Amino acid sequence: MRTFTLIAMLALVASNASAQDYVETFTGGVNAGGWTYGNTIEGIDNTGGNPGAFLHNSLMDTFAPQLSTTTASNPFHGDWRAKGVESFGLDLKTFSTNFPYQREVSLMLTDGSCTVYRVGTEFVPQVGAGWDSHEIAVDSASTTMPAGWLTLGSCAAPDVAWNSVITNVTEVRIFYGDPLFFFIFDQWNIGADNMRISAQTGTTTCFGDGSGAACPCGNSGGAGEGCQNSGGTGAKLKAAGGTSVSADSIHFTATQLPANKPTLLFAGDASLGGGLGAPFGDGLRCAGGSLKRLGVQFSDAQGSAAWASGLAPAGAWGAGDTRTFQAWYRDTNTLCGSTFNLSSGVLVQFTN
Repeated sequence: MRTFTLIAMLALVASNASAQDYVETFTGGVNAGGWTYGNTIEGIDNTGGNPGAFLHNSLMDTFAPQLSTTTASNPFHGDWRAKGVESFGLDLKTFSTNFPYQREVSLMLTDGSCTVYRVGTEFVPQVGAGWDSHEIAVDSASTTMPAGWLTLGSCAAPDVAWNSVITNVTEVRIFYGDPLFFFIFDQWNIGADNMRISAQTGTTTCFGDGSGAACPCGNSGGAGEGCQNSGGTGAKLKAAGGTSVSADSIHFTATQLPANKPTLLFAGDASLGGGLGAPFGDGLRCAGGSLKRLGVQFSDAQGSAAWASGLAPAGAWGAGDTRTFQAWYRDTNTLCGSTFNLSSGVLVQFTN
């Protein structure tokens, strides 16, 4: 993870968790998705996971480990658009390898004939790094191929392929690296835990599309977006996972950001302007009251950034609390003379 220290100006500055969420914890030896790396030298260890049980493959001799579902009609298959899937996540651990490596975590989805995939912006954990949590955004509601997604196999035009696959997922696969690259063979001792699909959580709010407060210099974004940035769109923030404080599974994805820019997720215990926001930089700020910084990520080449679960300690929220979340991001080619902008917001009420 890259870090960045933002200037101090930011300090001056009803949940609908879906029943479509599913997490594979391997508790009691259950593997509903039939997840496998594809050989017989693997099994479910009852301890040592993140936490508890996990899928462990102690000797994977391959150019690239590939973790996939094999059970038909499991919770990870089917119509992801109908399920409202916003992200796919999992936890990975590398116990040992023979050679140095740097591999992206890539997500591949297929309908049996066509595969769509996205090369992740985070990397497979290094030996000794412990368990590492990964989230990959999936805009299942989009009827056009989202930025950053590509096709493999017998596919029609990109938009047609996307709609075909996302409404009929028959296999989910995690590829260690870019599927189009060549890698040398290695012997991997690896583990996986908490594979999960998550639907949208919370209520989106604080739009810079004219439905709320006016953007600072008339730079309105499109419907459901923040105020327009240098890329010609407004940034959007979405939450996925559960609202339970004890489970601490809520996570966030910001999209339509300028590429390769520091982006800070923050939360406030009050909403400014009754949720309509107030001008701030080139955008609108809705998160008010006591603010908590929840971490900085750099947007990728497609303008996306993601924050994994485990945010409750930094956010200091409890059961019954309501928080407004937003993403603050650097934008040097701004429209209103500032050097930053903000995404739309998400309003979340937490439970036990």
